[in-house]
Amino acid sequence: MAMMTDTIPSLPERLRARAAASPDGIAYRYRAGSDDWRSVTWREVALRVDALARQLARLGLRAGDRVAIMLAPSPEWEYCQFAVLTLGGVVVGIDAHDAPRNLKHILSLTQPRLLVTADDEKLRMLGALWHPPEIAITCAPNGPGGSHALRDLLTAPDASSEALPPPAPEDAATIVFTSGSTGQPKGIAYSHRQVTYACDAILERFPSLRPDARLACWLPLSNLFQRMINFCALTRGTTSYFVDDPAQIVGLLPQVQPTLFIGVPRFFEKLHAGILTEIAKRPAAVRALVLSAWAVGCRIAAARRAGRPPALAWRALQPLAAPVLHRLRAIVGEELQFMVSGSAPMPTWLLERLHGLGWLVLEAYGISENVIPVAANTPEHYRFGSVGRALPDNELRIAEDGELLVRGPGVFSGYYGEGTPAGPLGPDGFLHTGDFARIDGDGYVWLEGRKSEVFKTSTGRRVAPAPIEAALKQIDYVDDAVIIGRDRPYPVAILVLDPVHPVTGATRSEAAATIAADVAAACETFSDYQRPGVVILSPQPFTIAAGELTANLKIRRTPIESRFRAQIEAAYAHPAPRKPAGPFRPRIIHTQ
Repeated sequence: MAMMTDTIPSLPERLRARAAASPDGIAYRYRAGSDDWRSVTWREVALRVDALARQLARLGLRAGDRVAIMLAPSPEWEYCQFAVLTLGGVVVGIDAHDAPRNLKHILSLTQPRLLVTADDEKLRMLGALWHPPEIAITCAPNGPGGSHALRDLLTAPDASSEALPPPAPEDAATIVFTSGSTGQPKGIAYSHRQVTYACDAILERFPSLRPDARLACWLPLSNLFQRMINFCALTRGTTSYFVDDPAQIVGLLPQVQPTLFIGVPRFFEKLHAGILTEIAKRPAAVRALVLSAWAVGCRIAAARRAGRPPALAWRALQPLAAPVLHRLRAIVGEELQFMVSGSAPMPTWLLERLHGLGWLVLEAYGISENVIPVAANTPEHYRFGSVGRALPDNELRIAEDGELLVRGPGVFSGYYGEGTPAGPLGPDGFLHTGDFARIDGDGYVWLEGRKSEVFKTSTGRRVAPAPIEAALKQIDYVDDAVIIGRDRPYPVAILVLDPVHPVTGATRSEAAATIAADVAAACETFSDYQRPGVVILSPQPFTIAAGELTANLKIRRTPIESRFRAQIEAAYAHPAPRKPAGPFRPRIIHTQ
C-alpha cells in the first residue's frame, strides 16, 4: 500500500516519500514529437531532482536564494522547482507572456540569483529588462555563453551520496504574485507548511484524486492554481500529462483521458463556442438532432439539480439523447468525472449548458493572499452560481458593508518587500478579500461582485460589471466584454468581436443594427441604469502582452480603459438617452 504523505510538512520530503512508496508509478507523461508520449516514474523524478540539486549547490545556490523559472508546463519545470526547494531556495514562477513592465517589477523585487528559461532568447530578454543573472540555466541543448544547459546538469555525475537535509516547514517555498488586474502585481511568500496544508485541504474535499487518476497540466505554472494541483498529484501519486502549448489542449484531451480537468472560465466559454461552431457545420437534420438531444440533457440536469425526478417526457427521450451527448463528450475523453473552474467567476448559464451535455463543472474560489482555496463546490455538494462551501480551517465572515473576510493558516502575513502587513489584512487576522458576498444557511458562498470593480454612476446607482459582461458574452460573436462607467451617467460596453463571424463582415450600418438589437436582448433582464447606453466595438482581442489580460486571462480594466480612452470620451460626448420613446437600443461606436 502506498505510503501516505499528507502529514509531511515540506515539499521535497513529500517527493521522497512518494518515490519510496510508489517508485515505479508514473509521475509525468510528456510529448516527445507530435504524438509520442513518454513516461517518467516517481523514482526517476526523485533521482533527477537530487542530481540537479547537487549541481545547483555546486554552482553556489544556497538556502533562501530566490530562483525565477520561466518555462512552459513540463517535467523540467518540476525538476527545477523541486531541486531549488531541496536546497531551501525560494521558487518564483514567471510567465513568458506577461507584460514586460510586470516582469521587470517581479525580477527587481525578488532579486533572483538564478534564472531558468527555455532558451537564450528569453534569457536575453529578461536580462535586458533587469540585468544578466548571476547564474543562468536554459533548456537549450547547448547553453549560450555564461549559462548552463539543464540537460547537462541533470545528467552530470556526482560522487557525493550524502543526503541533502530538507528545508524547515516554516521556510519560504515560493513567492507568488497577485494578478495585478487593478495595479502593479504584489508578491506573497508562502512557507512549505502553508503549501502542504493547502494540498491536504484540497484533497480532503476531492478524495477522487487517487493514484489511478489522470490530470492534464496545461495552465501556466507561474500561477499557483496549476502548481497546487501538481502538488496534490504528488501527494496522492497521480499521473500528470504535460501540455506545453495551451492551444493544443482540446485536441490532446482524448489522448490524455483526464479523470478530472481544471480550467479557467475563458477555456469553458471557448469550449462551448467551439462545440456550437462544429454543430453549425452539420446538415440541418443533424443539427436539429444534436440540439434537441442537448435540450433534453439540460432538462434532465436541471431536474436533478433541483432534487426532483425529471418529467416523464424527458425520461422517455433520454435513451435517444444519451448516445448523441456521449459522442459530443468524447472530445475531452471517456473517463472524465468532473471539471473545476477557478480564477474568475463563471456564468451560471454556461454551467447549466455544460451540465446538460453531461459535464459537471464545479466552481472554486481563492485569492492570492490565502494559499488555501477559500471555498469550493464538490461533486457531492454543489450549487451553480455559488463558489461552494469553505475549505477546512477557513473561517469566513461577512463585514458590515457586505465584504467577505477570511481567517486561517493559509492567510499571508504581508506583501513581499513591504515590511509591514498592511493592506487587506486586519488586526484581528481576518483577510479582506475585496469581494462582496453572502453566505446562505447551508454554508454556500455567493459572490456578488468585486469591490474594486463595482462602481457608482453619476446618478448614484451601483453597477456590478460581472453579471452584465457575462450576459453580453452569451452573444455568439462576442469574444470578450468589459463594462465601464464609474462616475458617468450610464455604463458603456466594450465588446471584442469574433473576426470570422458574419456580423463583422457586414456593412457598418447593418452590423450596428444587429449588434444593438442583440445587446438589448442580452441586457433585457437588467434595470435601465445597468444597461450600456453605448457599445464600443473592437476587432482586436485583449492580450496578455499588452497588459490587458492577466496570466489567468482575467481582464485588467485600467489598461483597457486607457486603450479606448478616445472612444469612451466620444461615447459620453453625445449622451445616450436613458428613456427613449421606443425599445432600448444602445448607440454603436466602431473602432479600427
